[in-house]
Amino acid sequence: MRLPTRQQRHQQLIEQYVISRRTMLALLGLACTPGLENLIRSDTQPSKPSPPGNGQIPTLPQYDQLTTQQERQQQLEQTRQQYQIALRLPTAVRVATLPAQEVFSEGYNKNRASLSEKIAANQQAFFKNPQSFLRLEDYAAVFPVLPLPDIAKIFRSDAKFTQQRQSGPNPMELTNVLALNYSLTQKLSVTDEIFQTVLRRGERRGYVRETLKSAIQNGNLFVADYALLDSDTVTPKENRFLTAPIALYYADGNRRDSRLIPIAIQLGQVPGISLLLTPMDGVDWTLAKLIAQMADFYVHELVRHLGQTHLVLEPIALATVRELAARHPVNVLLKPHFEFTMAINALADQVLINPGGFVDIIWGGTLESSLKLANQGVSQVFHNFSDFALPTNLRQRGVDERSVLRDFPYRDDGLLVWKALEEYVSQYVGIYYKSNRDVREDFELQNWIKALQKPISEQGFGVVSLPRYLTKRDQLIDLLTQIIFTAGPQHSAIGWIQYQYMAFIPNMPGAIYQPIPTSKGIIREENLTSFLPGVQTTFAQTNLMASVGTKQDPKAFTDFGVNNFQDWRAINVLKGLQDRLQGLETVIEQRNKRRIECYSAFLPSRMANSTSG
Repeated sequence: MRLPTRQQRHQQLIEQYVISRRTMLALLGLACTPGLENLIRSDTQPSKPSPPGNGQIPTLPQYDQLTTQQERQQQLEQTRQQYQIALRLPTAVRVATLPAQEVFSEGYNKNRASLSEKIAANQQAFFKNPQSFLRLEDYAAVFPVLPLPDIAKIFRSDAKFTQQRQSGPNPMELTNVLALNYSLTQKLSVTDEIFQTVLRRGERRGYVRETLKSAIQNGNLFVADYALLDSDTVTPKENRFLTAPIALYYADGNRRDSRLIPIAIQLGQVPGISLLLTPMDGVDWTLAKLIAQMADFYVHELVRHLGQTHLVLEPIALATVRELAARHPVNVLLKPHFEFTMAINALADQVLINPGGFVDIIWGGTLESSLKLANQGVSQVFHNFSDFALPTNLRQRGVDERSVLRDFPYRDDGLLVWKALEEYVSQYVGIYYKSNRDVREDFELQNWIKALQKPISEQGFGVVSLPRYLTKRDQLIDLLTQIIFTAGPQHSAIGWIQYQYMAFIPNMPGAIYQPIPTSKGIIREENLTSFLPGVQTTFAQTNLMASVGTKQDPKAFTDFGVNNFQDWRAINVLKGLQDRLQGLETVIEQRNKRRIECYSAFLPSRMANSTSG
């Protein structure tokens, strides 16, 4: 019998890898499941948006005749009466009374009602045959009608735990140790012995040459530090327990799958006192991951989602409608990306961030603490606005280099969308602003940026890190690109995949219900569910995630077309963007075929125009 050649053996190994990968994907059910919008997609087709009230070609005010300039000012005075300002949080203003033109559309309301019926039917079906939560897996019984999230099948996996830092609903925490503003050993009690022992176990190697120092120097160590949840900021509610964990990860560039390897989780910010756990610690490690996931969920919802999309965009929307006439080209450009934002935020005031609302019920901190977190999220953006542009944010966190972190779908797909938007905005701005002088002399635009930059205490909108004046087209392009990306793609990326990860409690619990452990070996597997919520709070979280994690606006990204743009030049620019996005859809789909797990967050067909859910 002839033995296979080296080349044949190599080919066999590749085929075995491909087959085993396909088998694993099939077993784990890791197709690009679209969340819950498949439950409502057929209920309502998108209706064409109504034409804008002005119905005119956009113009810059300095080139209008005096009578037209006066008409623009009269329109703005009327608009300011409709859009009066109130304060939601110390750093975030809101519209005092929701104007009629800002309410949800008929299609949105139909989808919302349809989804609410399914959520209610799911809860009713459970209570017809209620089950106890004796094991973590028992929480799967919460989904008798709604689809069981894929994460329920594999939430215990360390690989799935780390993957959520790169392509889960909160990819905003992962930071390279080289980018930290503190020394790792100042806050984390990891030693070379611990580090190498974990690597030997994870890599099944007898000898590991890498040390903490070399791993840091090579850019291979990453942390997710939840210091925002420190006791100075968040006060736990009665019978709920909080900590500010730090999770440490290692990126091994030699691994074929490019996955992060979890090294340790420290259950607090004080090295030597806060308990440090590793993947070798059995049930204690499972609990450590639960606690770290709780922290990630808390920071995601209050800081990254509520604070840094919903609440930062409403002040910008208000400044836009109050300072830029309806026929101003920047108003026309941004209008679709503010659709329903004021409406969804007004609804949040009634059911989410009110006393007895979802935030009060689900999360571990007092309502006052949770709102303080959201306020911090707004403040971070408003005091460092340009730092939250996607390319800048990735660079500042040290996660922009593919040579170090090869697998980061949020980065890789997000940058594709960012660059397409940047080109779109640049072409659009070029239609109306032929020179930097046009920017400087646009007095409506200068009033807009001045109102945005002015502190709230001076009746401004509090985006204090913006320049007081715009002098260049590039400034305007950068600003508009960031606003549109935040309103549509960014919110979609962290919003529309919430259900898959956050509706299943053992993957991301909203709170911990037993004291945070300070020593190992006490917890048993059968005790783990005592750290998680009971039935009522479980359904509060599941129902909320089903609602806010579902795209209810039937329109797709850029589906506003000629009904919003009256200028044929702008329509052509928009069509160019739509063509590029169609191409990006294909690119991302091809990437997903090569990835260990599918990442659907930046598929243009799944993105919304605005922060609308």
